[in-house]
Amino acid sequence: MKYRHVFWAFILIAIGILFMLNNFGVLEFGFRTLWSLWPLILILWGISILPIKDGIKIISLAGILALTVIFFNRISERSSWFDFHNFHGFSDRDWEDNEDTTNTYNYQPQNLSVPYDSLTGKGELRLEAAAGNFILQGITSDFLTFNKTGDIGNYSLTTTSDSSKKMINLSLENSGIRHSVSENKVEIKLSDKPSWNLNFDIGAAEILMDLRDYKIDTTTINAGASSIDIKIGAIQPLTVMTFNAGASSIKVEIPKESGCQIKSESFMISKEFDGFTKKGDGLYQTANFTTGKNKIYLTIKTAISKIEIIRY
Repeated sequence: MKYRHVFWAFILIAIGILFMLNNFGVLEFGFRTLWSLWPLILILWGISILPIKDGIKIISLAGILALTVIFFNRISERSSWFDFHNFHGFSDRDWEDNEDTTNTYNYQPQNLSVPYDSLTGKGELRLEAAAGNFILQGITSDFLTFNKTGDIGNYSLTTTSDSSKKMINLSLENSGIRHSVSENKVEIKLSDKPSWNLNFDIGAAEILMDLRDYKIDTTTINAGASSIDIKIGAIQPLTVMTFNAGASSIKVEIPKESGCQIKSESFMISKEFDGFTKKGDGLYQTANFTTGKNKIYLTIKTAISKIEIIRY
């Protein structure tokens, strides 16, 4: 048995065991915790390129994965997931030293907006966040509206403009994760008048984007361990989307009348490409790709993921 044939299989088994133990209450493990395990992927990958026999590699791989499960079990017995981060050097005292002691971290809902500008024909939205639930859908009379609930912290909003384009940056003012964090829910609405470039840089998250009402030129999502659900419309003649993700679940819905091409550069994935024909190594197209009035290009680069493309 060659090591490269079982490398990702062992990782999937280990992650599945951790999630199963979480479901049975044996330990605490979730997508946020999974994001913190990326150094383990590098360790295992390093083993894969060592000039030693495959049998020794497989034994080393199994041993490291077993120790990982035991480690998380021991940690969860003593503390919550956020205490796990405390174990790595973060403490209540650290937060007291680094933050204003009058701040009780009882964050109120946050509402931000960018006024509509009829002279601006293009918008660019950049969102940077650690973790949470992100919803992008609905039309606003402003250029953009942003609503946040939860206690992960407040966001800062900055804008810059040129003669025809408005750049909007949203990012956490304090991205440190605290003991009391329980929720980070963000809801964003855009104007349907300009065309949009979207760029999301997120760690562990649930992302729901209904883009059917918008003129989307490009979308780039960089995510760690995330659940991504996107529905694309057929307003623009050309839409380009790129996904760079770790251990994630990705679901994309596209209109049947749009011609679509998928370029998949992924390891160990479960994929369902409804209505697509394989044209080459990692390349898939719909039957109407050349004749469709609208074109959608999807590039998907993931490690361990489930990818589902549905035509509606």
